[in-house]
Amino acid sequence: MAICPERAHQDLVTENRELRARLEEAEGALRAIREGEVDAVIVSGSKGDRVFSLTETENLHRLMVETMNEAGFATSADGLLLYVNDRAAALLGRERSDLMGHSIEAFVAPVDGTRLRRLLDATNQGTADDRMVFRTADGSEVPMHLWASRLPRPDGSMICLVGTDLTRIEADQVILTQLREHQQALKASRAEALERLSQALVAREQAAKLAQDLRESDRRKDVFLATLAHELRNPLAPIRNALEILRLQDTGTAADAETRVMMERHLAHLVRLVDDLMDVSRITHGKIELLKERLALATVIETAVEMVRPLLQTAGQRLTVELPPGAIWLDGDPIRLSQVFGNLLHNAIKYTARGQTIRIIGRLLPTGEVSVSVEDSGLGIPAEILPHVFDMFAQGPALSTRNRAGLGIGLTLVRTLVELHSGRVEAFSAGPEQGSRIDVYLPLAAGECRDAGRPSRVSRAVAATCSGRRILVVDDNRDAAVSLASALELKGAEVRVAYDGRAVLSALEEAPAEVVILDIGMPDLDGHEVARRIRARPDWHHIQLIAITGLGDPGVRQRSLEVGFHHHLVKPVSFEVLDDILASPPGDAAVTHPAPGDDRSSAGASTVAPDGLSLSMERGVMDVRTALLLLHDLAQPLSAAGCFALAARTLAAQAGGQSRPLRDAINGIEAQVQLASCILARLRSTLVRSAPAAAAATNCTVDETHA
Repeated sequence: MAICPERAHQDLVTENRELRARLEEAEGALRAIREGEVDAVIVSGSKGDRVFSLTETENLHRLMVETMNEAGFATSADGLLLYVNDRAAALLGRERSDLMGHSIEAFVAPVDGTRLRRLLDATNQGTADDRMVFRTADGSEVPMHLWASRLPRPDGSMICLVGTDLTRIEADQVILTQLREHQQALKASRAEALERLSQALVAREQAAKLAQDLRESDRRKDVFLATLAHELRNPLAPIRNALEILRLQDTGTAADAETRVMMERHLAHLVRLVDDLMDVSRITHGKIELLKERLALATVIETAVEMVRPLLQTAGQRLTVELPPGAIWLDGDPIRLSQVFGNLLHNAIKYTARGQTIRIIGRLLPTGEVSVSVEDSGLGIPAEILPHVFDMFAQGPALSTRNRAGLGIGLTLVRTLVELHSGRVEAFSAGPEQGSRIDVYLPLAAGECRDAGRPSRVSRAVAATCSGRRILVVDDNRDAAVSLASALELKGAEVRVAYDGRAVLSALEEAPAEVVILDIGMPDLDGHEVARRIRARPDWHHIQLIAITGLGDPGVRQRSLEVGFHHHLVKPVSFEVLDDILASPPGDAAVTHPAPGDDRSSAGASTVAPDGLSLSMERGVMDVRTALLLLHDLAQPLSAAGCFALAARTLAAQAGGQSRPLRDAINGIEAQVQLASCILARLRSTLVRSAPAAAAATNCTVDETHA
């Protein structure tokens, strides 16, 4: 068989190509194996395919180590870095080439060097772990938790380390710790809040109890003051009656007249103290009300001047009044406005020397107001006291001397009454010995004003002519009844006396009377019940009923009018008022009359007064020291009245004997002074027992002697 050369050549070329392709394939596989791109080789044979793993490359594990989020290290047994993955290099802030070949200890914080060596040595017994702090290239610290294990190798052991970055974990732990601390603080705060709430509830209960106690204390105070005023007014009534008898039985000697005038002045002082005592409570409780009417300023000033004229004469001082021309009209309570300027004048008289001048100056203001200034050239007001002159019981050292004693509430009354009239009051002084000035600003009356003239008063000469009038005087205080009856007899009246309510009815059955002057607070049948029974008899409707009592409570006054009294007078009654009433027709409208300085205007005001006198007056009640000082002030005019009574007895005897009415009047004054002194002594004894330390602090005693 012949072989074609061309065909043989073609076969050789094809075979050569196949061999070359297989050679290239084998070389590619070999290259892939060498470069670690092949993890296993599959060999096909007669017995099937066989898989051969290329264990030395471990390419998959290498990729896992390279891409994991943990730091990977491989060191020799002595700690020389043989391998570092990308994560480890990134955490340490260095290139991999800057780490490998160096000791791993060089990148650990010095304080953790010993712990690192201990961790590497521990791999001889198995896996170990610990916390280490690594240092970055910029010096910052990276905390890691390292797990270490030893891998045996033919050329020496290798230690593999895997590190977890604790930076964020520890930061989270710090935050968690802070949250726990905040939670604990919140729990503690909540517990504290609950405790405080509990304390607040307890405090609230205590405050409520304290408020209740204060209300009860205030109620007892009201009862105390009402009782005190009543008990003091009862002995004051016969003293005033006796002084009226002395006036009517004038012996004609200047000494007798002077003695009687002094006694009247001290009695007026005592009455003023009692009235101020009542006004204290009205101010504290805000119960002062006004009975306003259209009135002229000149009338108010004239009345105030009349109130203090005896004091001016005694002090030897001059008073000048300068008011704008023409009538100046106000809408106000005439009694309260007169009290305002009377208090200011009284205050100026006390602190001005003999022979000096006190001025009243009125000015019309473009604001629709009138200002009235009371100026004196006396002691003046120290700068530290000036802002407080209108406060209750405010008295500076220069104002508290014994010869200028007082309760320290006069200017407080002034401010309260002026403000009730929508006005204001201001005080000025250049200092001690520079005098002072009190300015009162009052709004002018609105609308057209016409001078209707002052209401006419019945003169004393006319009022005293009650000759032939049949009068029945009823009072369980025998001295008060007898002294009043004696004074009325000297005025020409036919007077009978009764000492209890049932005796009144019997006396009227025996002989009718035109006027019954009746006390309210009597045992058995009180004055109101007696008045009801009198009004129940048609044949007694013409009788004029006059209540004269120490009870000034508006409720008592209102009840007096309801049961049929024509008038309600508070002891001690001014004979000028009583003369006017007796001179008026019995059918006049029923009215109530205030005691001097009493609150005629407060129809809703009660006579208020303290309990144990245990708190500051600025909170509505008086303290014990103030009460003792008040008792001391009340004792002074009583003691003086007793002395003057003794002087009157002596002077009358020197003048040639005493008439029986005169002797009875002097005896009555002495007896009532003694009674009032005993009341004050008992009150002071009670206060001293309740607060001996406060009593000792006052250094004042109640003078129980009357002559």
